[in-house]
Amino acid sequence: MLNYRIYGDTDHLQRPLLVLHGLLGSLDNWHTFASKQQTERSIIALDMRNHGGSPHVEGMNYRLMVQDVLEVADHLQLDQFDLMGHSMGGKASIWLALEHPERLNKLIIVDIAPVNYPPRHQAIIQAMLTMPLASFKNRKEADQWLAPTIKQPFERAFLLKNLKWDENGKFTWQCNLSEIARHYLSITAFHETDLRYHGSTLFIGGGQSDYLETERWQVAQTYFPNAQLAMIEEAGHLPHVQTPEIFTKHVNSILNS
Repeated sequence: MLNYRIYGDTDHLQRPLLVLHGLLGSLDNWHTFASKQQTERSIIALDMRNHGGSPHVEGMNYRLMVQDVLEVADHLQLDQFDLMGHSMGGKASIWLALEHPERLNKLIIVDIAPVNYPPRHQAIIQAMLTMPLASFKNRKEADQWLAPTIKQPFERAFLLKNLKWDENGKFTWQCNLSEIARHYLSITAFHETDLRYHGSTLFIGGGQSDYLETERWQVAQTYFPNAQLAMIEEAGHLPHVQTPEIFTKHVNSILNS
């Protein structure tokens, strides 16, 4: 079963919201949001397969990810729940909604659309795979090694959260990087389907990101005819991190309606 963390009353889940992170992230990406929201509702943040503290297993397609999420929901005895997913977690949420609409109350998709995306992270993943982890004495050395490939310090810091110390005092990847790399193209893809989701849905996008540009939003509307769009102009691909107050306002607007 996936690793998960409950924020709020763990014995009596109130208005549960399941939250799914993006590629090379973890449930920790949602800690600030969940900590502040736990008085409003129960937040269940999940580590997706091959990420964070979840099992390292074969396969990274969205059908498997959907089954993983439903296994946690069944374990927690949640017949229905609200669901929010970012990026890769957003695509998993999209497929869960399309294939199992009866399980959802409300759906929030963060800066992703049901389309094929170019493999823009291949160079980053390749750089991570070739990092001489055993030679690094601290995170600063790892950061300096990665800097020529990844110019933005914020992005490097996000990726390097995947580093952990092993039993020999050497760095290793907490995520199953080789399996993620093997299935990266299937993660960026979206296969067309006749399925539609008519439930209450909100897409939240970053104005400085191209993940939900106009053409992609138009495609999303074909699959989610009742969806609304909230664009946060100041944000990029991580609106929940970059503009947390505005982001949370949009989330509460749909969950509390």
